Amino acid sequence: MIKVKICGLCTVEDAGKVNRCLPDYVGFVFAEGSKRRITCSQAREMKKMLAAGIRAVGVFVNQEIPMIAGLVREGIIDVVQLHGDESIRDILELRRHVSCPVIKAVPVGNTFPARLPAGADYLLFDTATRERGGSGKRFDWALVASVNVPFFLAGGLNEENVSEALQMISPYCVDVSSGVETDGVKDEEKMRRFIRLIREGK
Repeated sequence: MIKVKICGLCTVEDAGKVNRCLPDYVGFVFAEGSKRRITCSQAREMKKMLAAGIRAVGVFVNQEIPMIAGLVREGIIDVVQLHGDESIRDILELRRHVSCPVIKAVPVGNTFPARLPAGADYLLFDTATRERGGSGKRFDWALVASVNVPFFLAGGLNEENVSEALQMISPYCVDVSSGVETDGVKDEEKMRRFIRLIREGK
């Protein structure tokens, strides 16, 4: 079954909402400049609230390995997502400090990237924008239809288009943020409907 990640939790209220909807993953954004950025203490508080079985993904953009590793060691995050310009050398260095899964984001524009990054457990295909995720903009899903490694699909997904996407491609996980928000706030009913679409295969 395709997994679901709800990214960009910002408040303990958001944590309560996902506990009632039960996605497979949630995303805590630590990237500087993101409108969904949270502090370590906020993430710690939300992680303590999460229902068993929901894995917390920390989202980072070109950030220091000791900071990332510290969050993993403390149990605040279970998975690391690198959403910046990190090289394979950076990924391998990170792996010296953490044993958790690593996701590497790949921005997709009008054409498929000439080379895919190595060293991560999963790739994450997202629309190429200056925001580096959470833009609400989609890309041409046909560009990743032939990818044969496990990947997360992000970029403008919502309950109106996710079924269309899944008719074209078979991701390991779908990743949604703005598509389950109303006026910039996580909407429990939108999350519930989105997750139901994935799990009921509609």
